[in-house]
Amino acid sequence: MSIDAVYTWANFLDPKWREAYDHFAALDPAKRARRDPANAGVIRHTDNGELRYSLRSLERYAPFVRRIHLVIDGSPPEWLDTGGSDVHVLSSREIFPDDFPLPVFSSDLIEAFLWRIPDLSEQYVYFNDDMLLASPCTPGDFFDAQGRSLVRMVPDLIDAPQGSVDFVYNQMLRNTERAIRRRISPAYRPRFPTRKPWVPMIARRIIQNKLALNEMAHIAQPFHRSLWPLFHEVFAKELRALASSRFRHVRGFCVNLAYQYLARQQQKALFTFDASDLLIPRRAASAELKALQEHARDAARKGLKFLCFNDGIGDTEIDWPRFIADTLRGLLDEPSRWEKGAGRSAKAP
Repeated sequence: MSIDAVYTWANFLDPKWREAYDHFAALDPAKRARRDPANAGVIRHTDNGELRYSLRSLERYAPFVRRIHLVIDGSPPEWLDTGGSDVHVLSSREIFPDDFPLPVFSSDLIEAFLWRIPDLSEQYVYFNDDMLLASPCTPGDFFDAQGRSLVRMVPDLIDAPQGSVDFVYNQMLRNTERAIRRRISPAYRPRFPTRKPWVPMIARRIIQNKLALNEMAHIAQPFHRSLWPLFHEVFAKELRALASSRFRHVRGFCVNLAYQYLARQQQKALFTFDASDLLIPRRAASAELKALQEHARDAARKGLKFLCFNDGIGDTEIDWPRFIADTLRGLLDEPSRWEKGAGRSAKAP
């Protein structure tokens, strides 16, 4: 089984990318209406060095990966060595249909067309740049013996409050729930904690403002290239709404979440709820971040395989790049073969 890794990355420091972003943001009504602090460009596109660490973790813990495809906006990171045959760097413009209005700054739109990457393997694992591997993995952590993807889900109903922060993303989640139920009618009973089993799900939804779906864990997740044309057919209306803006907006929907429910319905995916991942959110309190940092440093012993440093609105006193570097010090210090000056291994593509 050939498995590729796919990353998306935007160079917020590239002057040409910033110029285009600012130009279209000034014109786009979705960006002008009701500002969402968690949706601001400075938050969503800031580089904290995560990609470098993620590639190091991939080389160390997933040597079975055939090839890395890095889909970028702007210029590639200056430290990246693009000369190897096992790394493929391309612009996000290259994966969109010829008549698509470009540029696009919505990660969801870009993710909907990753399957068009040339020479992409049928089975692939998609990483955001802030997603890392925390201990050794095998192909069996992503796909079973029948080739079905193993999708790690959160064992609780999706929380989507109508608050002032994250209101764009939460509205997208609500749109996604409606789209999934309307388009594929999944025969699926969501998982949620049973500490109070006498509280039925409908009450949880009403009282707690939750959705009757489980969310994917925010970690690297598996996909099948061949299923995407069907996805575009089934969710055509939602994709048109998503494409009505170059940016993430309240009429959009969560492409990857909808894909995984379609994959499950098509018997191409299995949902699993094993606790093998750790999310470290910047918006957590300082004391909680310290505890998560210690937890991450002992990942292998604790059975953790997936790690995410999730940037966002948080404590302004926290130096986030330094926090990430301190967490991973002694774990991922060795440069990968994809870093300039590191030297290349003899691994065949």
